[in-house]
Amino acid sequence: MTADLSHIDARAFDRVLHTAAGLFARHGLNGIGMAALAHEVTAATGVDPVAFRRAFPTRLDLAYAVALHSTRDLVQSQLDSPAVGLSPTERVDRLVRRHIRHCWRYRTAEHLRRTLLPTLRTVHPERHRELTDLLQGYRAHIRQLIAEGVAAGEFRVPAGADTAGVVVDTLDSVLDWYDPEGGLTLAELGDVNADLVIHHHLGRPRE
Repeated sequence: MTADLSHIDARAFDRVLHTAAGLFARHGLNGIGMAALAHEVTAATGVDPVAFRRAFPTRLDLAYAVALHSTRDLVQSQLDSPAVGLSPTERVDRLVRRHIRHCWRYRTAEHLRRTLLPTLRTVHPERHRELTDLLQGYRAHIRQLIAEGVAAGEFRVPAGADTAGVVVDTLDSVLDWYDPEGGLTLAELGDVNADLVIHHHLGRPRE
């Protein structure tokens, strides 16, 4: 089912998703009912409850909207980023840091996407396809960037290897272990992962 957003403007829609993400972060996907979600979100955002329930009839609809919004933002921000004058190495460095910042800022939405994908494959294949198409487009973008780096002599990767997939999996895994209280800042996390991706996964020699 596609959400009917005709009665919710763009700014209110963003507030709804932000508020919903906070509730999912506190309660988990299944720890809060739709009635409570609707009450909390509409009270916090001022969105008309009828319009809200029209747009998001179920908890799955709302969780999907949160995950899709985050995934679109990640992919479009990377694909639309100007690359004039930047080498492949510089572009990968920027992509790594942007990916990590995004995933930490939208960590609830990123966890929701992982949780929802198996369910969506079964009950909403069109939604599953929408998310996976975005992610496949992102990997294709990284794959092209790696190919440009190889052609420029900056990267050395094994022929036929799914290096783009390895890069994405490495960056996504940050959510599984990173704790800002552990002594590593987000900027330092970017440094560590940029070094790992560029020099280990992509084989760029150290100067």
